Amino acid sequence: MGTLSARGFLEPPALAGRVAAGELPPIDERLPREPFVVGPGVLLQQEHMDWQDGRYGGTLNGAATFATGFVNLAGGSTILRSPSQTTATSVPNIVSAFSHSDDYTTFRFTIREGLRWSDGVPVTTDDVRFTFEDIYGDPDVQRPWPTDLYTQGDANLGPAKLSVTDQYTFELVFSKPYGSFVASLNSWIPNYDIIFKPAHYLKQFHRKYAKPDVLERLVRENKRSSWVQLLQSKDVPHWEIGEARAMGLPVLNAWVLAEATESRRVYERNPFFWHVDASGRQLPYIDKVVNNIVVDTDAQTNAILAGQVSIASGGEVTLAKMPVYLQNAQRSNLNVFTTGSFNNPPLLFLNHDYDYQATGSGWQKLVTDPDRRFGRALAAAMDSDGVNKSVFFGQYGPPMLNNTVHDPALAKRLLDEAGMNRLDGNGFRLGPDGRQFTLRITYAAASADFTPVAELLKEQIEAVGIRVDVDRVDTTLFDQRKAANQLMASLAWNDGPAWPSGISEDYLPVHKGPWSPATWTYYITGGKEGRQPPAYLKAFYDLHTARKQFPPESAQGRQVYDQLMRWLQDNYVFIPTTGARTTPNVVDKRLRNVPKKGAPYELDTYINAEAMWFAEQ
Repeated sequence: MGTLSARGFLEPPALAGRVAAGELPPIDERLPREPFVVGPGVLLQQEHMDWQDGRYGGTLNGAATFATGFVNLAGGSTILRSPSQTTATSVPNIVSAFSHSDDYTTFRFTIREGLRWSDGVPVTTDDVRFTFEDIYGDPDVQRPWPTDLYTQGDANLGPAKLSVTDQYTFELVFSKPYGSFVASLNSWIPNYDIIFKPAHYLKQFHRKYAKPDVLERLVRENKRSSWVQLLQSKDVPHWEIGEARAMGLPVLNAWVLAEATESRRVYERNPFFWHVDASGRQLPYIDKVVNNIVVDTDAQTNAILAGQVSIASGGEVTLAKMPVYLQNAQRSNLNVFTTGSFNNPPLLFLNHDYDYQATGSGWQKLVTDPDRRFGRALAAAMDSDGVNKSVFFGQYGPPMLNNTVHDPALAKRLLDEAGMNRLDGNGFRLGPDGRQFTLRITYAAASADFTPVAELLKEQIEAVGIRVDVDRVDTTLFDQRKAANQLMASLAWNDGPAWPSGISEDYLPVHKGPWSPATWTYYITGGKEGRQPPAYLKAFYDLHTARKQFPPESAQGRQVYDQLMRWLQDNYVFIPTTGARTTPNVVDKRLRNVPKKGAPYELDTYINAEAMWFAEQ
């Protein structure tokens, strides 16, 4: 195993030479006073992974169509840490101590003493103060407050107030109870950088701290037009940590960007990562991560089958390719298994704000019908089992919402009752206003399954007499139309399995497919813009606000969440096309500490990467 240090830790062999040369301090000086100990049940629930303390070495190879790859998800660098996507059993991670007031308005944090950024500089409350005062709090920087830092996620209630006690201890105070903030602290979606930014690094790009002549030179060298643009480019959000401009940015991740070319990204182990196993080994076990950038999913598949990929999951692999992966598993030394998913399958979103300003709008008459006959009719027309079998090989489960049995006769009766009982010359139903009616479904193909699902929906809905146009657009145009409230209906996915924990809240009206973008604008601007929600939509916002008061997985939080789900069930703002996703995972057969088959989320394969290690075979 090697010789343990005075504090009981093992120096990673890849770093020993740098320590001997005086380039790095020894491991006892690199780790905080209280490292975070990883073991069974810490990163994933114990039933989903057979934990073994690992050995050092090796390179984790990926292949993705985008630069970041999975590294922004791997590394466990959240403020609190929970196994998998739960928030019920979280423990301090970046911080050594965490508590909150009984009314969930005040949250207290103590940073791990001796915790360091990847360049060795200590993490202190100066990093927090800089983030709050000089990034979000400086209007010249033009960096808006993250939604998670507003009281109850509502900009109208103002952001958290920071109170610093000493170099390690601080408090965040909200104006109203905000128990769901614990989910933000656990979540890799906002991640640590909503609160902790490397002040010592970013100050060199901020007018308040930098010498004017030096700052002007940096602006020119980086080909920016101003110090504001320079600072914004250097303050890289964790989603973009693989971009070339992130070179040199100190991080708290398990690996640090070391090379960025057009064809690949290389990450090397963070010498100051504060996670260790019970045997004293500093994580990550694997020294290097290489993400090879490929042109498309076919190139990804070819790389996987050629044995050039150590880990692939989520959008990188599809059920359609499962037979190919399994046929080549032995030859390519692959472990191929399925898990659940962090995402729902594609859903049909119905925009309740579409055409709301038009007098006598037929669409508005349909979606505001108190009996929701139009939404119920679409759910009855949609054959979720047929979509599952045709597109997903029968591997998906039943829909989580609107689980209406496929019943075209019921759909037709409901449409008749909703006022769509007259036909045009082609046999399609007229709208309740007597005008030609077309259900226009717009989508940007987030994955290869969107197009066949859209084609099946068109066939199923037209079978009950509704004319359907399917419009595939690029992501930019989709987002533009969404922002402009120009989408009648859309096809998109969201993070349904992660809603109970509060890790994701993308059931909100415009976070994926839009179902009420104008009332959302009204909500976030305090009524200054957008559409005042009618009573049934206001009921949603009341429930959403009520949920924000409590930790999501507390008894009160679960109770409000159940009411929220009933509202979504009853109002048909979005309708799943089929059931819970089953997702392939393809990993090198030598890798250990990999999630088991049947684990709840494919993202756990990536998020757990710090714990993976190569066994000899």
